[in-house]
Amino acid sequence: MVQKFRIEKATRESDFEAIRNVYYRTWITSYKGIVSQKFLDSIKKEVLWHPEKRWQSTFVAMSDNNEIIGVCSYGPARKKSYKGFGEVYSIYVLPEWQRTGVGKALFLAALEILEANYKKLYLLVLKNNLSAQKFYQSFGFEKTTDIYHDGIFEEITFVKW
Repeated sequence: MVQKFRIEKATRESDFEAIRNVYYRTWITSYKGIVSQKFLDSIKKEVLWHPEKRWQSTFVAMSDNNEIIGVCSYGPARKKSYKGFGEVYSIYVLPEWQRTGVGKALFLAALEILEANYKKLYLLVLKNNLSAQKFYQSFGFEKTTDIYHDGIFEEITFVKW
């Protein structure tokens, strides 16, 4: 059976708690074995994620039941070394909706806006998240040698020129 969904721009009236839940559920399941279990167990979703601050540059994927099942945020580069680039900040899809086309649809929606406004794009990927790296490479992003350490994570930069 094909699961149906739609992609929408987030609004001021979006269910930010549902978006926070998408981030949380995706992290605790998809990053198991990629980041430390101690870190995953310590996550406080209301402290870590604030989608209400970025609603103007966020797409959400909605199921036929109007449940938020995925989220993708984007905008201008946050890293000074990538000034002038557009950046995909995050893309998360509930585990039961992964590999159904939701992530691809969210990513394409964000890319359409970013590519209309920026000549170059980048994003950060956890070094050990090989499936995400393959996903981004399928859209023409190339792995660079730029690696960021924030004390907890090691992230690799991917660029689309």
